[in-house]
Amino acid sequence: PMKQQMVGDVRPTLLLLLCAVGMVLLIACANVANLLLARSTVRIREFGVRSALGAGRGRIVRQLLTESVLLSLAGGVLGLVLAKAAIYVLLNLLRDTLPRSEGIRLNVPVLLFTFLVAIAVAILFGIGPALKGSRVDILSSLKSGERGSTRARHRAQSSLVVVQMALTLVLLAGSGLLVRTIYSLLQVNPGFDAHHLVSFRIALSPTLTRSAPDIRSTFQQLLDRIRRIPGVEGATLTNIVPLDESDNSGPFWLGSQAPASPQDAPHALYFWTGPDYLQTMRIPLLQGRFFTTEDTAQTDRVVVIDSDLARRFFAGTNPVGRTLTVAHWGTARIVGVVGHVRHWGLDDSSSYNPGQIYIPAYQLPDTMVLDFFRDSLSIVVRSPLDTASLLGAIRQVVYGSAGDQVIYNVEPMEQVIAQSMAAQRLPMMLLGAFALLALTLATVGIYGVISYSVAQRVQEIGIRMALGAGRGDVLGMVVWRGLRLALAGLAIGIATSLGLARMLGSFSKLLYGVHAIDAPTLTAVSVVLTAAALLASTIPARRAASIDPAHALRSE
Repeated sequence: PMKQQMVGDVRPTLLLLLCAVGMVLLIACANVANLLLARSTVRIREFGVRSALGAGRGRIVRQLLTESVLLSLAGGVLGLVLAKAAIYVLLNLLRDTLPRSEGIRLNVPVLLFTFLVAIAVAILFGIGPALKGSRVDILSSLKSGERGSTRARHRAQSSLVVVQMALTLVLLAGSGLLVRTIYSLLQVNPGFDAHHLVSFRIALSPTLTRSAPDIRSTFQQLLDRIRRIPGVEGATLTNIVPLDESDNSGPFWLGSQAPASPQDAPHALYFWTGPDYLQTMRIPLLQGRFFTTEDTAQTDRVVVIDSDLARRFFAGTNPVGRTLTVAHWGTARIVGVVGHVRHWGLDDSSSYNPGQIYIPAYQLPDTMVLDFFRDSLSIVVRSPLDTASLLGAIRQVVYGSAGDQVIYNVEPMEQVIAQSMAAQRLPMMLLGAFALLALTLATVGIYGVISYSVAQRVQEIGIRMALGAGRGDVLGMVVWRGLRLALAGLAIGIATSLGLARMLGSFSKLLYGVHAIDAPTLTAVSVVLTAAALLASTIPARRAASIDPAHALRSE
């Protein structure tokens, strides 16, 4: 489809990121709901006074919901300000990765969506604390300022913390799988040495491209001068740079007899290259030879095939010396076999992944040279020099031939490889950021619940210590409460992750070298979450262990 051709198959990735944003929103709202529950408990005397003065339960609920909505809207406005800055930073970092990035901006639909989400979450997560806060026993609240029964509140707060931990584990597991995917891709051998390679194109001067012999001579002289630059280890020309997703495929057939129907002919990816291509790219030669300067338009046509095509069509036999026919060019003799180069991505995930045929660029007929050499050739240079210094020297060579020539489309090969991993790298970065934010919120949530629990149980802790409980006993009791919540969240989160792994096929397509259900990743994120829960519980636990029993027994 034209839409997919223009923007790529990004819809599943965007839906995945939208789900991640929703999880972070739920975690943040759970934290706010916990704070509102604690706040409503502290304000129980205030609600008793309002009820005594005639305020009905509905009036108190409306007041608390209004406060929740104002809080949510204030957060939404602040979020939009931060989003404005974040979008600017992200687009500068990922401009070459995101399709049609010039259309990404804050606009009226985005603002309306944010406003509706702010109102919805304010009502959804504010209604529970509002209803609990409106249930007031007027006499007891006015007489002693009693905070009422906190068992139900503790259950609600604990449940919210468990949900936070479960959602955080899902996000951490997803980002962990993508991190392992990127690591696995970086270990893949692309079939050539990508280090110290730079590719670029040259718009030749019209005075040097009047005829096919002039074009051939101009490129040969340019390459010779580039090779003489100090530090340059190799230079060659090619029509396709590996992993840049450019396509020059077409039909071929074995021998000279064409198939009855062109649709029946197999396809191959054609690399039109110079004789130094193999040496410059450091692609291994497996059989026979590669091209030489003797392979010209006046000599017999020769080709080199890759190991995949050799295995597919010449299994158990030696392809060197056999013939094949390239459509629109002619019959040629196979003179060598080289290693397979990954062109459609480091994971070779494309369903369209034909074999590869290398053709001498200097054997092209004059009619093809006039069209092909002018517009389609890239020059690849290998040098340990940094890109800026190398290009400065190359520009002097190019401009020395003719002042009206232009170098363009400069791409270090390591940058090309990084761009080939964009489908995994962008979700990894964003999902990782969401996961870190979720981990922070979940840690704060556990800390808040445990701190609130300690504050509510001051008298109980004082009685325990007066009856002989030591600091270690109190410390262990409080930490175990936080750890118990974390373990419950981990169990639910692992079950959710396993279920989502089976359901989300689009996420599985992003992975390489690791399965969506991966025990080491789940174990690692579980350890991280458990450590975060222990850290969040230890601080209020140490505070509880330092309580003076005499002071605690006198407190209300």
